[in-house]
Amino acid sequence: MAFPAAEGPDTEAVVEKTSRQPPSAPTWHSIKPDGVSSEFVDAPERPLSETENMTPGSEKADSRKSKKLNESNVSFTSTIEYDQTPFDQYIHQVKELCHLLWPPLPKISQDVKTSRVERLLANNRVAGVLLPKRSRSARAPAPPKEFLIERLRGGGFNRVIGITVKHSPDEEPVRLILRVPRFDDTRPDREVAVLHFIRHYTQIPVPEVKYVDLTSDNPLKQCYVIHNRIPGCDLQNNTGPTFYLSLNHEQKCTFAKEFALLLLELHDIAHPFPGLIEVSADSDNDRSFTVRPFELETVSGYERELDLTTKLPFFQVRPFVKDWKRSENPPREQCTYYFMIAQFGRWKALELRSDPATISWSKSYDRLVTMALQMDTFGFLGKDENCICHLDLLGAPRNIMVDIKSDGSMSITGILDWDSAVFAPRFAGCAPPMWLWAWDDIKEDEKHANDTPSNPEDREIKRIFEETVGDWFLSYAYKPEYRLARELFRFAKSGITSSTETQEVEELLKEWAAIYESRVADAEEEATNTEDAASEKAAEGEVDGLTEKGLLSDERTSFV
Repeated sequence: MAFPAAEGPDTEAVVEKTSRQPPSAPTWHSIKPDGVSSEFVDAPERPLSETENMTPGSEKADSRKSKKLNESNVSFTSTIEYDQTPFDQYIHQVKELCHLLWPPLPKISQDVKTSRVERLLANNRVAGVLLPKRSRSARAPAPPKEFLIERLRGGGFNRVIGITVKHSPDEEPVRLILRVPRFDDTRPDREVAVLHFIRHYTQIPVPEVKYVDLTSDNPLKQCYVIHNRIPGCDLQNNTGPTFYLSLNHEQKCTFAKEFALLLLELHDIAHPFPGLIEVSADSDNDRSFTVRPFELETVSGYERELDLTTKLPFFQVRPFVKDWKRSENPPREQCTYYFMIAQFGRWKALELRSDPATISWSKSYDRLVTMALQMDTFGFLGKDENCICHLDLLGAPRNIMVDIKSDGSMSITGILDWDSAVFAPRFAGCAPPMWLWAWDDIKEDEKHANDTPSNPEDREIKRIFEETVGDWFLSYAYKPEYRLARELFRFAKSGITSSTETQEVEELLKEWAAIYESRVADAEEEATNTEDAASEKAAEGEVDGLTEKGLLSDERTSFV
């Protein structure tokens, strides 16, 4: 199952060209005080493979589209695709932002460094620094900071730019990532909330947010997020040193176990309801989180809904409670089946509100509700448990950063693109990462995930992963019913928004119909066998009773 590097439509065009610098090389921009032009300094060219791979937190259909475009020879740029400012113009706005975030600092003399600090106020609060008299005169500003601004692969939701801040020759440069939403209705505050959440409740390495501006009152004229740059390279970049197929067998085995443990850590974080993670609006603490119901997003953006709180208890913003445990008999609104039918009802209601005369997918939603009912009847919607699911993590390794040390050992250094991380039914986060043991297999769907690899090394990798995650994970991963349940959840969460998805719904319903008929036939056969066994047992009991009473003799038996 070959996964090409995420390039093609997600690659921004570098159009800045000077006689001093190759088009693909990053450029150092020495930011001067206001009124002084910036200075362009040549920087060593660095291959694109060393930059972070920022692909969209998309659903399965987007992943397929990305792979298909990557395999073609057609060249696209995000500048054209997303109608955004060309990089050679946009870079000046980024420079201005850098100037505001990291202004030049006054030069501090040795006198200042050796001056004593006195606590001039009570409560041990430092109120000032006493300087020698000769140090109080005006000082010349320190040399301006330098900024290396790089074009990185963007994703479907964010424009991504690398910023390296060089403070002084004596300090290590600070490497950062600037993420700017491509669309006006994007919610970067939610991604920030998820990053804070994961850093607070897990040991999973994720980016640390440094700066956030959720307004357009800045040089970019857009909201943005800046976080630290994760070391290492992604596993899907086939030109990088950590490309998965380039790892040796020992490194792959190490990764398989580390990755499995990481998935288990996500599954340990439970919540009674599926939904989106946000920071509590009434709290100044970025560690106070709530879970909000999924919003209805269409091609025109998020759609406003009527207040359903009084009618459907599920549609409420709930505070996140750590160490929540599922009760023996959870309330009806905490059942996965209830969530499914409520979601399909919301999508159908939206369609009726939008255009009652033209109903495109109403019948499809009705059929999906029937499927949810049938799956719940046979127990294939899980155990009403919800956990954190990174929905763009298991299908391909593009969001996994790893580092290989000089001794050959490797480790996972970070997980990227948490846009698609939500609370979801546990089975939604158990898609089998079959690329671990079947990267080159032509069978690219989950139907063949449990096939035995022909290569003994691949069999060992598969075994290590399976032994680490355990039987409950494998049951959700390999059973065809749970594979279809994952698809059902996808449509419940995101709705049907295209003719392509309409066809996918038809294929889903067709496959489930075959499984359902088989299950019904098996159930009827089992019921018949049980009934026959009960009848035989009852008949045997009746005969035994007559014999004990002496009412059934050989003559009577012969007569009968």
